[in-house]
Amino acid sequence: PRDATGKRPIRVMIADDHPIVREGLRKLLDLEPDIELVAEAGTGREVLERFESVQPDVLLLDLKLPDIDGMTVLESLRHRRGHSKILIFTASEDKNEWVQAMKQDCSGILVKHNPPELIVKSIRKVHEGEIWLDARTTAAVVRQFAARERGFQHVAGVDRAFGLAGADQRM
Repeated sequence: PRDATGKRPIRVMIADDHPIVREGLRKLLDLEPDIELVAEAGTGREVLERFESVQPDVLLLDLKLPDIDGMTVLESLRHRRGHSKILIFTASEDKNEWVQAMKQDCSGILVKHNPPELIVKSIRKVHEGEIWLDARTTAAVVRQFAARERGFQHVAGVDRAFGLAGADQRM
């Protein structure tokens, strides 16, 4: 199906183990004429079973899934996901997980404490081929990559550019 402009809607799959989160996302996405929810999964195994048959444009993937965690799902889909983009949708504040997800070629990271309008915006942006990171995840990911590559504890300028201070500067 196509929308009023003749464009095919963005086909989204949600993977989260909390039914209330999936329901909230379903209601949010149902309000968007250019987004179509094509599948849901509550476990890592369900993601792997359903993914190839629905071939979503964007997979919204929680990292904390029962049975097979989201990072393992991301690794499993890395070379067989075709055109699909994977957007990590997580409550995790573990910056190492964010870096690992980026190394596994996800299209972005959205922390669950963000407002609902950013969920929709991030889906659209990764569908367009952009990388989605908010200021907090950008700063953390850049610092982690730089620290590993150069042996630094933090990257000068990144902390100031993203307004991070105090405890947020430490990894």
